[in-house]
Amino acid sequence: MPKRILFIPTLLGIGMLLFFSGWPTDLRAQERRLIKGGEAFPEVALKTPAKAKDRTYLGVSGGDHFRIQDLQAKVILVEILNVYCAACQKQAPLYNQLFALIQSNPAARKQIKMIGIAVGNDDEEVQMFRDHFQIPYPIITDPDYILHGAVGGGPTPFSIIVRRDPGTRSALVAGAHLGVNENIQGLFQQMKSLQKMDLASIRKKEGKTKAQVIILKPPLSEEEIQTKVKEAFTEGGGRLSGFETVSLKKGKVVYTGVIEKNGESRRLFAQVVSELPTCTVCHETHFIYTFEAGGKILQFIPIQLTKYGNEDWDEADLAKIRQRIVGRFIYHPFAFKAKADAVTTATITSAAIYKGLNEGQLIFKELKARGLI
Repeated sequence: MPKRILFIPTLLGIGMLLFFSGWPTDLRAQERRLIKGGEAFPEVALKTPAKAKDRTYLGVSGGDHFRIQDLQAKVILVEILNVYCAACQKQAPLYNQLFALIQSNPAARKQIKMIGIAVGNDDEEVQMFRDHFQIPYPIITDPDYILHGAVGGGPTPFSIIVRRDPGTRSALVAGAHLGVNENIQGLFQQMKSLQKMDLASIRKKEGKTKAQVIILKPPLSEEEIQTKVKEAFTEGGGRLSGFETVSLKKGKVVYTGVIEKNGESRRLFAQVVSELPTCTVCHETHFIYTFEAGGKILQFIPIQLTKYGNEDWDEADLAKIRQRIVGRFIYHPFAFKAKADAVTTATITSAAIYKGLNEGQLIFKELKARGLI
């Protein structure tokens, strides 16, 4: 795939971000609280870079994995990104400038490091991104969104400044920025000043700041959602009975009902999936999928799916995703490969669908434990 095609922005639009201090009262609303200054940076294992140059830069050697706490630096800029994110692509040349500033300063380059974490991407995608934008600092893959979730699971780019204590290996968040950061000189000065601050001072200073909370909610009322689910259950005919809403762990909700047809009955299930995009200028993803008691996916119903130009998916787009999903079982992993699985000009939305479907493994297990399957 030519580079110029890979890096065309996959979605445009205004991210639906709301900053809220309380808890949502709507059953379908979800909260994503982003990590903030003054909090400990999560200890998540990351894959050790294959290139010796990257390992040397980070100061890690040996072993398959490392943590941000292991890096040989006092200040670390952790950039959470996705290679298909238009905003991340815009930030790439800016952070190349920042890297050059750091490396040109003898004192700074010994104690300030930069690292990218590519969420939902694989090694091949990251290498093409680095080649295309000539990224000089290491970018590590986070294909299963582990670190991404640990820092809040919000859109990208999300830049986190980490102050590490070499003596104790403690790592404290000293600042965070959601979206493209264009103030490169200011960011450089901030990181230089953090070299001289101790963790207690940073914790006290940043402790007064409020965390950004993103509210994620389907653009339909509860009544509209239930109507769609009931229509999906009865699409093949039959009488629906025992329709109910089942609340699961971690705020998940599943709809279920029994379809009686030709003297036979079977229980069906449906879940509404809502995912934030891994891009600050992209729309949220919302859809419904239905499945039978054996875990087989029966239907895929769109609520909000957009692609490049902020356009809704057409029937051809829906046909492709249904071909990839319907008939599979929710208790099996849904590994996303952009070249094979992505709808054209909708890579980020396609990836969000697969990410949401991967929660099906836990949902199936809980439904089974509760005797509904």
